[in-house]
Amino acid sequence: MLKLIALILTVANVQAAGGGAHGGHISELILPAWNFIPLFLVMVVLLRKPISAAFTKNAEDVEALYNVAEEKDKEAQIKLDMYEKKMNSLKSESEKIMKETRGQIEEFEKASATETVELIEKLNIDADQKVAYEKDQAVRSINASLVDEVIAKAKSKINENKDYKDKATNKLIAEI
Repeated sequence: MLKLIALILTVANVQAAGGGAHGGHISELILPAWNFIPLFLVMVVLLRKPISAAFTKNAEDVEALYNVAEEKDKEAQIKLDMYEKKMNSLKSESEKIMKETRGQIEEFEKASATETVELIEKLNIDADQKVAYEKDQAVRSINASLVDEVIAKAKSKINENKDYKDKATNKLIAEI
């Protein structure tokens, strides 16, 4: 087969080298056409299957590459959707946490205010009780010192006057 192609090419070269008239007529194209047609037929017969196989292989490669790209696109879209859901859930989660935190702060402030009011009331009650106790102690102390002073004055009067002394002694002895 290669020999046939080489022969056709050689004939075409010899014909081209021959020169010919410059005025050209259509009949001059018959010999080159006669050389071209077998070459074209041989090329079609010999190269049709390899060229077809090459184009088919390229088409299959392109299709496989397209399918791989499509798969990657689907995976990327799934990941994008997943990350968007996570971002949305993170936003809602952070809003929920902030809302709970605000509620806890308000509850703490209320509890703290209530506790402070109760502590102030307790301190007021304790202070009132302490003042009442100290007042009672002061009254008792004053009463005790007043009684002691009255007794001391009565002793001194009794000791100063002999009549009072005798009367007091008799009265004490009578009670015993």
